[in-house]
Amino acid sequence: MRKMIDNENKQTAVIECKELTKVYKGFLAGRSRAVCALKNISLSVNKGQIVGLIGPNGAGKSTFLNLMAGLIFPTKGCVAVCGHPARSTKARSGLGYMPEHPAFLGRYSARAVLRYHGSLLGLSQKTISLQMDKSSQQLQMEEFIDRPCSDFSQGMKQRLALAVALMNDPKVLLLDEPSNGLDPVGIIQLRDVLKQLRDSGAAIVISSHRLGELEKLTSDYIFLYYGEVVSFGDKIASDKTGRLRVELVSNGNNIAENLLPPSKILNVSDTELEIGVNDLEDVPDIVSDLVKGGARIRSVNLQTEDIEDIFLRLYNERN
Repeated sequence: MRKMIDNENKQTAVIECKELTKVYKGFLAGRSRAVCALKNISLSVNKGQIVGLIGPNGAGKSTFLNLMAGLIFPTKGCVAVCGHPARSTKARSGLGYMPEHPAFLGRYSARAVLRYHGSLLGLSQKTISLQMDKSSQQLQMEEFIDRPCSDFSQGMKQRLALAVALMNDPKVLLLDEPSNGLDPVGIIQLRDVLKQLRDSGAAIVISSHRLGELEKLTSDYIFLYYGEVVSFGDKIASDKTGRLRVELVSNGNNIAENLLPPSKILNVSDTELEIGVNDLEDVPDIVSDLVKGGARIRSVNLQTEDIEDIFLRLYNERN
């Protein structure tokens, strides 16, 4: 029974990276020296999981996506997608990829582009038509699907690029800045489509600088800092710190002096305490200790970090 459970858990990993390293040689990178874009990364992403890939410019996010998509060779290590090497035909048959800067031949319509990519994937004409109809409705492409791509706005190109990535109903979806150029309606539609894909079991990795949008989709992140994984999984979200603001009847200064370590006191007055909280699970104990120590509390307000705050904290710790 245990073996069956272990095998089942193992099968949920649809992206597996082992000691993944990518070095760009000096002459290829347009530099006088070699650049290590990724350093010894080992991690996995499960089916039905959305993971935000975050980090500063030049952190290696696009390189990481390109390696998972099988578009470039690793210098060391390996990537498996759906149990197959990332560059294999079997891996690519279950993978959808959307680049940061999609480009299409201007004289072709969106419909022609989708038919072409569907044929490259070996899909039948019936399947291509069904997928086009589905994507056209989901992404509201009906108004421009027969127009030439040369007439497209950036948002239209983004919708078409996502539709291309979804043509094979992928088990793994890799997106590089997918919300670029989208208006608020387009961003909401994108979010809804990605949630539907997640609920159907797809694994999705999204590289984006729009951290607030990522936070609406996931609590799992890969934080890259110049080629190295600083934090992975839900650890980033679970490591949130906070500020506990306690409104008192009086005696704030005495209470702070007698009951709280100085390092935890952010601000203090006779009627208010502001306390730094490293572990949000400690909040009930802090409030309980204040009451036991004689504090007469009017109100308690906890302000926690959002993903933008966490990003800046992690970045500043290393910069």
